[in-house]
Amino acid sequence: MTAERKPAEIRPTEAAAVLAVELVDLARRLTDLLFRENTLVRAMRIKEIGPLQGEKTRLTAQYQKTFRALCAEQGAKSIPTALRERLAISGTRLAEAVGENELALRTGKVATERLIGSIVTAVKAQKKSVTAYAPRQVPQRRAFMTAAAVDRRL
Repeated sequence: MTAERKPAEIRPTEAAAVLAVELVDLARRLTDLLFRENTLVRAMRIKEIGPLQGEKTRLTAQYQKTFRALCAEQGAKSIPTALRERLAISGTRLAEAVGENELALRTGKVATERLIGSIVTAVKAQKKSVTAYAPRQVPQRRAFMTAAAVDRRL
Protein backbone atom coordinates (compact mmCIF):
# COMPACT_ATOMS: atom_id res chain seq x y z
CA MET A 1 0.00 0.00 0.00
CA THR A 2 1.46 3.34 -0.96
CA ALA A 3 1.46 6.31 1.38
CA GLU A 4 -0.15 8.62 -1.20
CA ARG A 5 -3.29 6.52 -1.61
CA LYS A 6 -5.91 5.91 1.00
CA PRO A 7 -7.18 2.34 1.47
CA ALA A 8 -10.54 3.28 -0.08
CA GLU A 9 -8.76 4.38 -3.28
CA ILE A 10 -7.04 1.04 -3.83
CA ARG A 11 -8.64 -1.00 -6.57
CA PRO A 12 -9.84 -4.51 -5.63
CA THR A 13 -7.22 -6.07 -7.93
CA GLU A 14 -4.41 -4.19 -6.20
CA ALA A 15 -5.77 -5.01 -2.74
CA ALA A 16 -5.93 -8.69 -3.63
CA ALA A 17 -2.37 -8.59 -4.97
CA VAL A 18 -1.13 -6.92 -1.78
CA LEU A 19 -2.89 -9.56 0.32
CA ALA A 20 -1.47 -12.35 -1.86
CA VAL A 21 2.08 -11.02 -1.45
CA GLU A 22 1.55 -10.75 2.30
CA LEU A 23 0.19 -14.31 2.38
CA VAL A 24 3.23 -15.64 0.50
CA ASP A 25 5.53 -13.90 2.98
CA LEU A 26 3.60 -15.21 6.00
CA ALA A 27 3.64 -18.74 4.57
CA ARG A 28 7.42 -18.55 4.07
CA ARG A 29 8.03 -17.28 7.60
CA LEU A 30 5.71 -19.87 9.14
CA THR A 31 7.32 -22.66 7.07
CA ASP A 32 10.80 -21.60 8.21
CA LEU A 33 9.63 -21.55 11.83
CA LEU A 34 8.10 -25.04 11.54
CA PHE A 35 11.27 -26.45 10.02
CA ARG A 36 13.28 -24.93 12.88
CA GLU A 37 10.90 -26.48 15.40
CA ASN A 38 11.10 -29.86 13.64
CA THR A 39 14.88 -29.76 13.82
CA LEU A 40 14.77 -28.99 17.55
CA VAL A 41 12.24 -31.77 18.22
CA ARG A 42 14.34 -34.33 16.35
CA ALA A 43 17.41 -33.23 18.29
CA MET A 44 15.38 -33.52 21.55
CA ARG A 45 16.25 -29.91 22.39
CA ILE A 46 12.84 -29.42 23.97
CA LYS A 47 13.75 -26.37 26.07
CA GLU A 48 14.50 -24.40 22.92
CA ILE A 49 11.05 -25.04 21.43
CA GLY A 50 9.13 -23.00 24.01
CA PRO A 51 10.19 -19.57 22.75
CA LEU A 52 9.03 -20.48 19.23
CA GLN A 53 5.46 -21.17 20.31
CA GLY A 54 4.42 -17.54 20.71
CA GLU A 55 5.73 -16.64 17.27
CA LYS A 56 4.14 -19.76 15.77
CA THR A 57 0.74 -18.84 17.23
CA ARG A 58 1.04 -15.23 16.10
CA LEU A 59 2.06 -16.13 12.54
CA THR A 60 -0.69 -18.75 12.27
CA ALA A 61 -3.36 -16.27 13.37
CA GLN A 62 -2.03 -13.62 11.00
CA TYR A 63 -1.93 -16.15 8.13
CA GLN A 64 -5.55 -17.19 8.77
CA LYS A 65 -6.70 -13.58 8.94
CA THR A 66 -4.91 -12.65 5.71
CA PHE A 67 -6.19 -15.78 3.96
CA ARG A 68 -9.79 -14.96 4.92
CA ALA A 69 -9.31 -11.37 3.74
CA LEU A 70 -7.95 -12.56 0.40
CA CYS A 71 -10.85 -14.98 -0.06
CA ALA A 72 -13.32 -12.17 0.65
CA GLU A 73 -11.58 -9.74 -1.70
CA GLN A 74 -13.47 -8.86 -4.89
CA GLY A 75 -10.43 -8.80 -7.18
CA ALA A 76 -8.86 -12.06 -5.91
CA LYS A 77 -9.66 -13.84 -9.19
CA SER A 78 -7.68 -11.28 -11.15
CA ILE A 79 -4.38 -11.80 -9.32
CA PRO A 80 -1.54 -12.09 -11.86
CA THR A 81 -0.59 -15.66 -12.81
CA ALA A 82 2.98 -15.39 -11.52
CA LEU A 83 1.69 -14.30 -8.12
CA ARG A 84 -0.88 -17.09 -8.11
CA GLU A 85 1.91 -19.59 -8.76
CA ARG A 86 3.98 -18.17 -5.90
CA LEU A 87 0.92 -18.39 -3.68
CA ALA A 88 0.32 -22.03 -4.66
CA ILE A 89 3.97 -23.00 -4.11
CA SER A 90 4.13 -21.29 -0.72
CA GLY A 91 0.86 -22.96 0.30
CA THR A 92 2.19 -26.38 -0.73
CA ARG A 93 5.42 -25.86 1.20
CA LEU A 94 3.49 -24.72 4.24
CA ALA A 95 1.23 -27.78 4.07
CA GLU A 96 4.31 -30.06 3.89
CA ALA A 97 5.91 -28.26 6.83
CA VAL A 98 2.71 -28.57 8.88
CA GLY A 99 2.55 -32.32 8.14
CA GLU A 100 6.19 -32.84 9.09
CA ASN A 101 5.72 -30.73 12.20
CA GLU A 102 2.75 -32.77 13.32
CA LEU A 103 4.68 -36.01 12.79
CA ALA A 104 7.76 -34.69 14.61
CA LEU A 105 5.70 -33.47 17.56
CA ARG A 106 3.81 -36.77 17.83
CA THR A 107 7.05 -38.75 17.62
CA GLY A 108 8.67 -36.50 20.22
CA LYS A 109 5.66 -36.90 22.49
CA VAL A 110 5.78 -40.71 22.26
CA ALA A 111 9.53 -40.74 22.90
CA THR A 112 9.11 -38.45 25.90
CA GLU A 113 6.28 -40.56 27.31
CA ARG A 114 8.38 -43.72 26.95
CA LEU A 115 11.34 -42.08 28.63
CA ILE A 116 9.18 -40.87 31.51
CA GLY A 117 7.60 -44.33 31.80
CA SER A 118 11.03 -45.95 32.01
CA ILE A 119 12.14 -43.50 34.67
CA VAL A 120 8.98 -44.05 36.73
CA THR A 121 9.39 -47.83 36.51
CA ALA A 122 13.04 -47.62 37.57
CA VAL A 123 12.21 -45.31 40.49
CA LYS A 124 9.40 -47.59 41.66
CA ALA A 125 11.67 -50.63 41.50
CA GLN A 126 14.39 -48.80 43.41
CA LYS A 127 11.94 -47.51 45.98
CA LYS A 128 10.47 -50.97 46.50
CA SER A 129 13.87 -52.50 47.24
CA VAL A 130 14.86 -49.65 49.55
CA THR A 131 11.70 -49.77 51.69
CA ALA A 132 11.58 -53.53 52.13
CA TYR A 133 13.27 -54.83 55.28
CA ALA A 134 14.98 -57.70 53.62
CA PRO A 135 13.99 -60.49 51.38
CA ARG A 136 11.83 -62.80 53.35
CA GLN A 137 13.61 -66.00 54.06
CA VAL A 138 11.86 -69.02 55.41
CA PRO A 139 14.13 -71.03 57.70
CA GLN A 140 14.66 -74.51 56.50
CA ARG A 141 12.88 -77.10 58.57
CA ARG A 142 14.86 -80.01 59.67
CA ALA A 143 12.81 -83.07 59.90
CA PHE A 144 14.14 -85.33 62.60
CA MET A 145 12.99 -88.82 62.08
CA THR A 146 13.47 -91.22 64.84
CA ALA A 147 12.68 -94.79 64.69
CA ALA A 148 10.24 -95.85 67.33
CA ALA A 149 8.27 -98.94 67.76
CA VAL A 150 5.22 -99.26 69.86
CA ASP A 151 4.64 -102.55 71.56
CA ARG A 152 0.95 -103.34 71.33
CA ARG A 153 1.03 -106.82 72.76
CA LEU A 154 -0.35 -106.07 76.15
